[in-house]
Amino acid sequence: MNIQMNSAANSMRELQKKVDVIANNISNVNTNGYKRQEATFSDALVQSITKQAGAENEIGRLTPNGLRIGSGVKIGQTALRNEQGALQQTGRQLDFNIQGSGFFRVSNGNNVFYTKDGSFQAQPVLNSNRVNLVTANGDAVLDINNNPISFDADYSSIEVGPNGAIEISYKTPDKQADQVQLSVADITRPNLLEKAGGNRYQLPDTEGEQIANGTLRIIDLSAQNGGAIRVGQNALEGSNVDLTEEMTELIATQRLIQSQGKAISFADDMMGLTNSIRG
Repeated sequence: MNIQMNSAANSMRELQKKVDVIANNISNVNTNGYKRQEATFSDALVQSITKQAGAENEIGRLTPNGLRIGSGVKIGQTALRNEQGALQQTGRQLDFNIQGSGFFRVSNGNNVFYTKDGSFQAQPVLNSNRVNLVTANGDAVLDINNNPISFDADYSSIEVGPNGAIEISYKTPDKQADQVQLSVADITRPNLLEKAGGNRYQLPDTEGEQIANGTLRIIDLSAQNGGAIRVGQNALEGSNVDLTEEMTELIATQRLIQSQGKAISFADDMMGLTNSIRG
């Protein structure tokens, strides 16, 4: 395969990866708390053609010494765009949302994950009169002390304030309400987040290591935080995917793929022409 065909084929392969990213964004346009991804490109390996071995091979050369020839492009980074999605009012008391850069911290018992999807459920605890606050995947929502949020099953209402303080009231009038502080994670380098399935993300290494290097902060919203991160109730954060923008980007990417296909076709025609001249 000659240089032109190799460069075009490499570019087509990487452009297809961008189409896959766009398709994933479009398919999650109605997913609660979904954060769109954006693929960016960088140059692939560049060859510098200098003098050939043997002076006789340089006779008649027209290209300059040190000519740089590229090998197409490659995906340089698939960035996570953490812009706020629109709030969708549901009127359901177990639907929470985070306004700002924070994420809910949830756990499956073995690992801690981060999510923007606040459509929580009250899951009964086996052989108990308690319920756990869990996600749609069954992951436990954590409090500020890294414990699953749990309360008695005879609750009448749940209220959460902007500072993440949850108050659980009970049907029995003389029963004291429970107070729980919601745990919120602020991730300063969201591009390190890895998809873990189920609308969840995780960080490489342990939370302790990520806290030490400044990538992760576990925030107690009851302390003064300037209102940069707030918790809401009775509404869910929607996806931040702009369908019009994604479709426009998809069309532009498809046209780039077509242009690379034409480049391969031109290179093939030129090779055929060369072979016919030799014949």
